[in-house]
Amino acid sequence: MTTAAPTAPVPGLPATLRAEFATWRRSAVAYLPLGGLAFGLVSSAVFVSAGPGRSWQDVLGYQNLWAMFVGPMLTVLLVATAARIDRGARGGGTRYRPVRPAYRQLSRFTVLAVRSLLLNVLGAGTPLLVLGALSSAQRVPAGRALEAVLVPWISQLGMLALILWLARQTSWGVALAVGLVWTVLGVVNAESTAWAALPFTWLDRGALPVIGTHANGVALEAHSALISASPWPPALLGALLAVPFLLLPRLRRPGTRTVEHRTTPSPTASAQGATAILGTVTEPAPHLEPGGPRVAAAVLGMLRGTALTWLCPGSVGLIALWLSWHAPDASVQLFTLLVLPIGTLVLGLVVWSAAGQGWRAVASRATGTRGPALVLTGAAVAVTVAVSLVTALLYLTAGVPAGHAWLLALTGAVVGAMLTTFTLWLAIRTSQAVAVVVGIIGILFGVLVGGTAMQRNLWALIPYSWANYLDLHRISVTLPVSLVATALCTFGITHATRKAAENS
Repeated sequence: MTTAAPTAPVPGLPATLRAEFATWRRSAVAYLPLGGLAFGLVSSAVFVSAGPGRSWQDVLGYQNLWAMFVGPMLTVLLVATAARIDRGARGGGTRYRPVRPAYRQLSRFTVLAVRSLLLNVLGAGTPLLVLGALSSAQRVPAGRALEAVLVPWISQLGMLALILWLARQTSWGVALAVGLVWTVLGVVNAESTAWAALPFTWLDRGALPVIGTHANGVALEAHSALISASPWPPALLGALLAVPFLLLPRLRRPGTRTVEHRTTPSPTASAQGATAILGTVTEPAPHLEPGGPRVAAAVLGMLRGTALTWLCPGSVGLIALWLSWHAPDASVQLFTLLVLPIGTLVLGLVVWSAAGQGWRAVASRATGTRGPALVLTGAAVAVTVAVSLVTALLYLTAGVPAGHAWLLALTGAVVGAMLTTFTLWLAIRTSQAVAVVVGIIGILFGVLVGGTAMQRNLWALIPYSWANYLDLHRISVTLPVSLVATALCTFGITHATRKAAENS
């Protein structure tokens, strides 16, 4: 009589939590909270550049951009990135371990909630510490400072659980899009009288009385009801929103394939399989054309079916539509501060998403990685230059003077090439999540500096705003620096692609 082998014990919640924290220890998820530190340092520099004579209420008011948009969107990016890594690694084998699904889901939520807390501590706490150390008048009271960090984080927990559940069912892009819509709806409706019935308002409503501003950043009036409102009811509602999404099971979409037990093949099937094998063996090898490999055609083939086929015409069409309603001279910033920086960010991400999946196969070819990397970079830069030239032509036909349109085309092409190669290098060398964080922060501060009087002192420090400066004094600096940066990033791309092939 034989005895069955003892079954492995089912891990409990503490063991599942330890394993989940260990899983993400050196991944992009662990480093994404540093984006909060970068934002906090840049925000502090912008605050200081505005001049002395500020109070701690002004310091809290500067938290509006973080609490309303940057903090929530970085949390969305954190969750979506974790889901994307997990899907690419097929769960790392943990889906087949004897772990309760509820434990696994709660552990993943806990790990991401801790990372989100660190993100808010760095993003909101850094300016409070730095600016408070520079001036005693800017030192926020401890209780209020603690609320400025904890209230946004607690409010984000419900959205975190929502995006975590959604990212398990859909793609990375869909999760980011839903997070963006949820965040924008929260900002637009944060001061609605029906806020208690609108779950997306719980994301922002609690932070407003803490930082002392309306959702649009304007300081609260003395008679505003939000001044005396408690931040905790909406914040706690935002946290309780996580409960139903943690309890929801993963949906099984129609057409999902299930694993079937292998059965003994029938004689007919065996004969058909043998015939197919013999047919492939006796078929002559394909004729290879003489000459070297066509690297450019192969690389461009990778990009043929990507979103670039509609994103580039769409961005040009957006500008054309905008120019039909607005004066062209007052609309240049739409391209220089928004369309161009956002377009170069998306371009770099799309290009590497298309090429990165098969880059190890590219490295195994006789061409190596240097040639394909240069062609890939050249294709991305060519797209940026083409969009810049077509956009400048649109502004010219809309009535912008020829000299102004020529400078717009030149700065758009050169600065755009720098931003494109920088994003592409960052996505290859680190991860797409890091590239998104850097791009979002750069674009936000590019708009903040390039679109306001802050550009008088800070224009040289924010490359994402350089395309907006068309005077000869600043062009003489931005264009040469952009060309040198483009060359350095291209050199970095050739090395980063080789490393990416080795590590893939």
